[in-house]
Amino acid sequence: MHAPAYKISPLSLRKAASLSALAASALLLANCASVPESRTIQPLEAANVAASQSLTSQAGEWPVQAWWQGFNDPQLNALIEEAFTNAPDIQTADARLMKAVASSEQISEALKPSLSFNGSVSETQQSLNMGYPAAFRDFLPKGYHPLTRATIGANYDLGLWGKAKAARKGAFAQGKAAEVESIAARQDIAVAVARAYVELDRLYQQRDDLAAVKANSDSRLQLMQARATHNLEPKDSVLNNADEQTRLAARLSGAEAAIKLQNNLIAALVGTGPDRGLTIQRPHLAPVTFATLPADASLNLLGRRPDVEAARLLVEAQSQNIKYTKADFYPDVKFNASWGIQALDWNGLTRHDSILGDIGPAISLPLFAQGRLRAQYRGAEADYNLAVANYNKTLVTALRQVSDAAITTQSTAEQITEAQTRVDSAKEAYNLVNLRVQRNLSSKLDLIDAQVKLTSAELDLSDLTAQAYNNRISLIAALGGGFQSH
Repeated sequence: MHAPAYKISPLSLRKAASLSALAASALLLANCASVPESRTIQPLEAANVAASQSLTSQAGEWPVQAWWQGFNDPQLNALIEEAFTNAPDIQTADARLMKAVASSEQISEALKPSLSFNGSVSETQQSLNMGYPAAFRDFLPKGYHPLTRATIGANYDLGLWGKAKAARKGAFAQGKAAEVESIAARQDIAVAVARAYVELDRLYQQRDDLAAVKANSDSRLQLMQARATHNLEPKDSVLNNADEQTRLAARLSGAEAAIKLQNNLIAALVGTGPDRGLTIQRPHLAPVTFATLPADASLNLLGRRPDVEAARLLVEAQSQNIKYTKADFYPDVKFNASWGIQALDWNGLTRHDSILGDIGPAISLPLFAQGRLRAQYRGAEADYNLAVANYNKTLVTALRQVSDAAITTQSTAEQITEAQTRVDSAKEAYNLVNLRVQRNLSSKLDLIDAQVKLTSAELDLSDLTAQAYNNRISLIAALGGGFQSH
């Protein structure tokens, strides 16, 4: 007895196809409409950060790239160039840049159409119990035969939702950020070497001033000892001056050691050993000058600071990462094509009917993956918010550093004016005492005291001069050190 035969009408097939298409569309729309609501924060706008009154318009210039040459010291120039070649921090920044460029190139190449060749040769036996009708078995190959297959395949992601574009832009921003960070690393090492060099200059001046003070103390002690011999000076005064001479000798020895230690620091900053410090000579810096802010400091600072520009580029990279992650909610459409030959024997490879191939789109849509996709999307937003927070902090810090540098520069300039006045007065007093000594109206002790006061005033002035050099470096660094984004 045969089972009754059922016929399926074309109308029923069309209804089934329509229902299937409707169900697929519903699933597609449900999946595509489930992108989470955005929870990102916004980067600060420079115009909205109150700084125009603090960064007042002045007649200054933006620093040039090789700003250290303005100190007119060839040894400083050579040390900074040496640091650019040997300093480990520079090598680290260069390695990061190399890695970022390589990563960007990898992403760009991965997004291009791919072409591949595949080939295989194997001895294959076909099973005869795969549901073939008995009448077909005589035509099926029996035993082992060389199954040979060679194909060329092509694959291209159409990028309908901007995923490939976001990946390219994100990788480009990451690479540019690494490039700017490499520039910032060079600025940092130049600033560090220049500061250490200025400190070395101050230590030499301090040593000279201490040597002058000690020489005066030696002369004073000799005079007091001579007077004490003739009972013209109390012995306790002689002992007090001898104790002061001992303290000055210790301070002078400490100043000599400080110079050697500073040379070791500079040698380390340029990426060499302490023997390099033994070759560093006394600095010969140009006379100190006082820089002022450029007229457009508050408006154009963002494009002049490499750290701010790098932070902005990282925000852009993370913004593209959000777009890249968002595209995962939508169907992925690729275009695939392959062409080749396949045969069960070597002779069949040359026959026209051994050709095989396929061409057409491939669509994939993640189902029942909402939790994973939402988590990825929230993670991308968190990375973006971290980048924005870092950018906002970097921008606020940059504005504060410029304001601080301008304030300290002006303050130090005023203090130097006052210190120079004290030096001039001390010199005048010394000259007057010297004239009185020549006319036997004052003693040599009075002249020594006047010399001590003059040396003390000069020591204060040298400390302020070193501070002025450091203020100049601080202002140059705060204004970006000659960097300019394009």
